[in-house]
Amino acid sequence: MKITFPHFGDAYIAISLVCKEMDVECVVPPLNNIATLERGTKYSPEDICLPFKVMVGNLMNSIDNGADTVAMVSSDGQCRLGEYGELLKSILDKNGYHARWILLDAVGDIGIKELLKRGESIWEGRKKSGLELLKALKDIYKVIKSIEHLEEKVHELCGYAVNPSDFKRILYDCKSKVFNSKSIAEANTVLENYHKKINKIPLNREKNPVKVVLTGEIYSLIEPFANQYLEDKLIDMGVCFSKKITIGWWLDTTITGHFKRMREIKRKNGYLNYAIGGYAKDTVEEVIEAKTKDYDGVIQLLPLGCMPEIVAKSIISEMSKEIGMKVLTIVFDEMNGEAGYMTRIEAFIDMLQRRKQYVLYGH
Repeated sequence: MKITFPHFGDAYIAISLVCKEMDVECVVPPLNNIATLERGTKYSPEDICLPFKVMVGNLMNSIDNGADTVAMVSSDGQCRLGEYGELLKSILDKNGYHARWILLDAVGDIGIKELLKRGESIWEGRKKSGLELLKALKDIYKVIKSIEHLEEKVHELCGYAVNPSDFKRILYDCKSKVFNSKSIAEANTVLENYHKKINKIPLNREKNPVKVVLTGEIYSLIEPFANQYLEDKLIDMGVCFSKKITIGWWLDTTITGHFKRMREIKRKNGYLNYAIGGYAKDTVEEVIEAKTKDYDGVIQLLPLGCMPEIVAKSIISEMSKEIGMKVLTIVFDEMNGEAGYMTRIEAFIDMLQRRKQYVLYGH
């Protein structure tokens, strides 16, 4: 069995390490690029969202490289991710890309026992035991959290760096070495070293950088190709930023913290009181929190046609005026016009900087 999966941010790092621990052959799709998107777009429904088109390209590339089993997460609720598995399989089968499918649905839909059963089917016939699998999953969770803690430091401090690109270089070097580690234990050693390195980057605390919150649709936030590598651009611009929605956050809320999340969903915020699919409710609440935590602005990211985030956008448009928070909404599709996106982002950051100077200095 050769397992593969669609790209989803740094998930490929974690999945490949677990597969090494469990002696399972893993085919990692080539990192997302224009060719992947063009291939996926060719075979996808015209009005489907960008994440789906990229996933089609991912899986076709992997099956071309020998993969015979596809594993991917699914979703409950109104988000179309819940239908992706069946639609992806139908498209791939129709075009001669046949594979065994393992769908990992949300705990709330299938229960923890069924989820573990499906997960274990990936390793069936292997010499490794179920206990070894659980240990590998526990250990890789720590790796994911450690990478995200490193990223969080970068996001918080890059605006104060003497040379912001130092942060980006260290982050990319770290992820490359973690991915190429021979074991999860080696990956943890690598991360320990890079946490020390990040603390040695020269800072200028006299700077007063713009601070923004990144929020929106989960794939657009987590997959760099889907947002035109926005985080890299913000680092280069010396902008500090915060991003709550990560792979670790998703694991906490969807798997390990499902019932806690169900309680949180019932909490009303006065603008969007109910979950309407995806993480639209979280998006609205993050704009409110950005105001209370003195951020300068919010950037909402979503793919064209994402219904939950479109609803969130309409609410935020009025809400932001009431609470006095500046929000930039960027909608991504397969028309990769980077210059157009960058012009809007640079203008937004420049506006926030001027507003910040006016508030502080009156000019």
